[in-house]
Amino acid sequence: MSKTIALLKDAKDDSSDQETFTESTDLIMRNPQYGLDIAAMLAKTPPGQQVYYATVLSEAKTGWTPDLYEKYFNWIRSSFDYKGGRSYVGFIDVARRRALSHVSKDKFDYYNTLSGDSLVSGGGNDLADVEGPKGPGRQWTVDEALAVVKDSLDNRNFERGKQLYAATLCISCHTMNGEGGIVGPDLTQLGNRFTPKDILEATIHPNEVVSDQYAATVFELNNGNSIVGRLIKEDQETYFVSQNPFAPQDLREIAKNEVKGLKASDVSVMLPGLINSLNPEELKDLMAYLISGGNKENKVYKSVAP
Repeated sequence: MSKTIALLKDAKDDSSDQETFTESTDLIMRNPQYGLDIAAMLAKTPPGQQVYYATVLSEAKTGWTPDLYEKYFNWIRSSFDYKGGRSYVGFIDVARRRALSHVSKDKFDYYNTLSGDSLVSGGGNDLADVEGPKGPGRQWTVDEALAVVKDSLDNRNFERGKQLYAATLCISCHTMNGEGGIVGPDLTQLGNRFTPKDILEATIHPNEVVSDQYAATVFELNNGNSIVGRLIKEDQETYFVSQNPFAPQDLREIAKNEVKGLKASDVSVMLPGLINSLNPEELKDLMAYLISGGNKENKVYKSVAP
């Protein structure tokens, strides 16, 4: 039992699995409709061998000690940080609850809390992190969205706007006040530089204007295939390319002698329609937050409806 528990921390996956993950990154920037789902998963891919041992151990009814239970349920809690597709959290939670069924009744509440019960929603398929949109959403057009937010951002909820900024994935790719991703432009001064219409057009139709600074590059290979990603740096022999907006530090190396040509991608790495899950009030809260640059003292929050 103790040897198997040790493997929860130290077991390594086969190197061939990593090759599969690397190839999967090509899908991220080719189709923004589902690319960010893939990106989120690959940024924190669960260790398959460790998940296997955790699942096997969840069936064990004997051989446990308090120390082994501590290590096991701590691993379970930490495993919720990984991304493995929409069913992953539910899968881990099933193992968690199965293991809990074997603990003594007087220790159930303790181990239930230790194993991350507070992190899992009632359905077991999503983490209780930020509160997502309540909707109902719609296929927002620029004109419809502008009609809702123009001259109508009084009495907005700063905290709700901040939650929606995270729930709609803005924070994953953009920096605001020093926090967030670095794949897209810094949004701290967004409200000072652009009008609400500009912001809505860039959000709803991101492919219409793709900044050279943040555009992806298509690397056309000699074998007829191509690789899409952001060129971060290069030397005499190699291109270093970032393909995952959720893990931009993970660079793929492409040998220059394998590349016959480069061209700019006409597809933005930003997912279109990110606000389509929002209802009108939620859209107002998000827009107020964007315009404020994440500053609760911004003038947008000082206005009061008559």
